Amino acid sequence: MFKGKAELKNPETNATVGTFTETCEDDGTSNARVVLNPAITLSGTERLAIYSTIKDQEVISATATNGASTDVHEFHGKSTVGCIPDQGEVSLTRSPGGPLGTLLVVLGKGTVSEERY
Repeated sequence: MFKGKAELKNPETNATVGTFTETCEDDGTSNARVVLNPAITLSGTERLAIYSTIKDQEVISATATNGASTDVHEFHGKSTVGCIPDQGEVSLTRSPGGPLGTLLVVLGKGTVSEERY
């Protein structure tokens, strides 16, 4: 089992915007979690996502609840790309969703490091 963690820092200000953690099982599956500080408000079709630069794919995401204004403090789920290895890079992105869903704004970036027990 591998447990990884990355501090997500704003690429412009270097301020910490959240923490990404993952727990990787021996079969290659991974559960990922993002804790945001401060919370981010989403509405309409907006979405937050973690992307892995290893596979250039979305790992997990969060959306507004039924399109209503929603404060997101954390989000989690089963990783769509499996385990992100030690020293793999991740990015926290925000998208307006809908027809502009491919427009991504990078809110934070980090490098996964193995957590020691």
